[in-house]
Formats: sequence, structure tokens, C-alpha cells
Amino acid sequence: MSIAELELTTTSPLNVDEFPYETPVFHQCWWQFLASKFDIPVKSDDLLIVRKPILKGMVKLREARIAGWNNAWNQDLTPERVDELEELAHTSGWDYFRMCWTESRRHYQAFERLQQKGYPMLQRPAPVQYVVDMSDGFEGYLQGLSHNSRKSLKKKTRRGQALNPQLVPCTNAADIDAFFSELFLHHITYWDAKAGRSYFNDAEERNFIVGWAKTLHQSGQLVLERLVMGGETVNLSVGILAGSSFYWLLTVNTGLHNEYVPGIIGLYLRLEQLAAQGVTQFHMGAGDYFYKVQSANRQEACHDLIVCNPRSLKGKAYFYWLCRQKMSDHASSEA
Repeated sequence: MSIAELELTTTSPLNVDEFPYETPVFHQCWWQFLASKFDIPVKSDDLLIVRKPILKGMVKLREARIAGWNNAWNQDLTPERVDELEELAHTSGWDYFRMCWTESRRHYQAFERLQQKGYPMLQRPAPVQYVVDMSDGFEGYLQGLSHNSRKSLKKKTRRGQALNPQLVPCTNAADIDAFFSELFLHHITYWDAKAGRSYFNDAEERNFIVGWAKTLHQSGQLVLERLVMGGETVNLSVGILAGSSFYWLLTVNTGLHNEYVPGIIGLYLRLEQLAAQGVTQFHMGAGDYFYKVQSANRQEACHDLIVCNPRSLKGKAYFYWLCRQKMSDHASSEA
């Protein structure tokens, strides 16, 4: 089945709090397009077990994960998932469980439930996520920036005005494939040169993001935009509208007019337009890129959670090795 022919059976993308990474369509797309990339001997609903080699591949552990872990910003350990995790421990077995979660979503987590059942847990800091909070509107957000940031922003956007920058949305479902084909081309070119490889070299990754985008388009949540300057496309951007929040998934410059910093110009045009639509939270994800550090007015603490299966000897040995490693790292940082 081609991407253009894709029809998912689940069309309702939202859960109670409209978080796009904890939805049936997100998980369904992940299972359909990306699961084949991993060694998954066991799966149960949205939980799965993968074989994790350690000690240079001499030992393999059974690691439990939530579907979509390699593409989700963070996930929730709900009471229902705790019950499923316990059931897998009895039936299929796993050595340890890992997930990443965000402090702002603490009330969705069921850590106490696992602790009460005797599951040892280790938590370590994960990279923070950057957020633009526009609860006071776009002008209120700008006033909250430092004087130097506002001055730098005005200087950059003033220069770009000579090329009449405009955000042009892609709203026609028939144009989604062409939009992503163009985005993939520029993403691969840029990241192959910068980091050695773009993950969009993998057909599975391309199929996943296009398939997910098409389901989001059905619900009116997909935001595809071109930034046009001087009549030419200089930036492409992909985002998700979820209630009063916007999740910025992808952005890439095309290489044209880079001297006018099109990514920055597009970002602030986007913020202004979204604020006018009632969006109050603009989520940029993790990654200490300069534009995120400069633009964000809030950082969300994230945590890497590791849970040991007390019924697994290998799991307990690995867990306590991680604990000793954490203590050693902490002692080194204080020395």
C-alpha cells in the first residue's frame, strides 16, 4: 500500500488533554510504518518488548517500551499502562522498562502505583524541552524577552522585510506528498552534510511522518507552511495544533537567502499568527539550538525513568549497575 492510499481505521486523534503523542493514530502509524525497524518479539496494545544488547552485545536484555518511543517527545505512564506492564511481567517477561516524561505532565504518571507493587525505579535528568509561552499574547511575550533579544530580533526581521516574507500554508490534502518530498530533499541534504546522516534517508521514517501527517490533516490539526521571501521558498515547516498548544515537529531551510536568517523570520511570523488564533503554548521540543534558547521563555524539565522488574535477575543486576553508575557520576560532579 502506498502512502497516498493510506487509510487508517482510527480517525479520532485526541485523548482527553489533546496531547498528540498519546493518541491512537500516533501509535497506529508507528506500528504500521516503524515497528519493522526493531527486534520486537512481544507486543501488547501500546507496549512492546525489544531485545537490548549490552556489554558489547554479549548479553541481551528484554526492554519494555511504549510504542513510538523513538519519535515521541515524551509519554505517560498511566494506571492502565502500569497494569499492562505488570501483566507483561507475568506472561511474557521483561528485564527493565524505560520511558521519558515531562515534569509538566506529572499528574498523568502512576509512579506510586509501581512503587507500591515493589518495582525499583531510577530517575535521571533528560534534555529539557523549550516552550514559548504566549499566555499574555504575542506582544506580552516580546516584552518578556531581554532587551538584547528584542534588539537582535528587530534587527533580523527588519532586514528581511525587503524580501516581503510570507507564510504560505499547504492546506490541500493532494499537495501533502509533494510538500514532504521537498522537505525530505532539503532535510537529507542539510543533515547529511552537518551530522553525517539524516534519519529521513530511511523509507520507514519518511512513510511514518507522511502517514501521520495525513491522519492529522483529516482532523484539521496539521500545519504545513512555506516561508516565501522574494518569491522563493526559503523554509518549510511542519506542526500540530492541539487545543491551545502548537507542537513544532520539523523545520528546514532550503538554502536560499540564508543571509536573511529565514528560519528566525519564519519562527516569529508563525508565533504572531498563532497567538492571534488563540494559541498560548508553542512547543519546540528538546535540543539546545541557539534559536530555541533565545526564543523560549520557559524550559520544561524532562526525566528518563528506568523501572526494574524484580522478577528478573538480569534486570535487577542491570538496574543496580545503573544505580552505581549514577552514584559515581554524582560523586565525580561534586569532586
